[in-house]
Amino acid sequence: MKPGAVEMRASRRALLALLGLGLGCSKLPKSVEAEQRLVSLAPAVTDTLFAIGAGAHVVAVSDYCDYPAEAQKLPRVGTNLTPNYEAIARLRPTLILGQGDYGSRKTELEALGRTVLLPWLSLAEITRGIEELGRLTGNAHKAAPIARELRDKLGVPEPKDAPRVLLMIGYDPARLDEVWFIRRNSLHGALLAAAGGRNAVTEDVTGMPRISPERLIELDPDVIIVLARPQKVKGDFLAGLRKLEPLRAVKTGRIDVLAREEVFVYGPRVLAMLEPLRAMVTRLRGLP
Repeated sequence: MKPGAVEMRASRRALLALLGLGLGCSKLPKSVEAEQRLVSLAPAVTDTLFAIGAGAHVVAVSDYCDYPAEAQKLPRVGTNLTPNYEAIARLRPTLILGQGDYGSRKTELEALGRTVLLPWLSLAEITRGIEELGRLTGNAHKAAPIARELRDKLGVPEPKDAPRVLLMIGYDPARLDEVWFIRRNSLHGALLAAAGGRNAVTEDVTGMPRISPERLIELDPDVIIVLARPQKVKGDFLAGLRKLEPLRAVKTGRIDVLAREEVFVYGPRVLAMLEPLRAMVTRLRGLP
């Protein structure tokens, strides 16, 4: 066994000893098993649990969960990558839920309770994830129509004659040394296609969705839309982009910001973005 593996096992044993738990502690007392106690380590999962009617059984959420209002009142227990093991253990969860991100601590979490980390990037993964959350929580009848609506409204082919749109995220007007964008193979990539746009970045991206300014100029999209929460949009928010004058979108004025609270939602509420995005793509496309 490699030294690193030995150290990881030792640290795990130390953690469990600190918590007063054994390696086989995922089985809970019968008095607890009768009632679901759900811990959610991802905002999209939390959002979905409440949407499908399982919210009453959620006993803790991740540090970044801010919706719905009921979730904000629950204990915070870290994230997939940095779980607060002690806080989770004290809650005696029957099921720990999260996204299957690289580097997630599934092995350690399994020692505290049954753990399911779901793939959660593409439309197909997310709709399957919604259905799986329904099955796991006994709410399949409520999850199914939510997943179906997402598939029906967003599962459409990318229009061939549509403008090439770059959806930017994490935009800072003072810093354009790297540009973060919406991946074609993501939920928001499907949203863009349903709204009538083609993604300017045509390849599927599995790593960090960022490009250099040089690559942006090479792509030269027809339209650039910045996604931002309303509180982040201040002053001349697009001033940084206007400095990139070689871009055709800048030359023709086809740049704008779509400021809504739902811009970074990766669950059912993303549908609130569909009509505003469609209207913006249509308006910018129609500029002379």
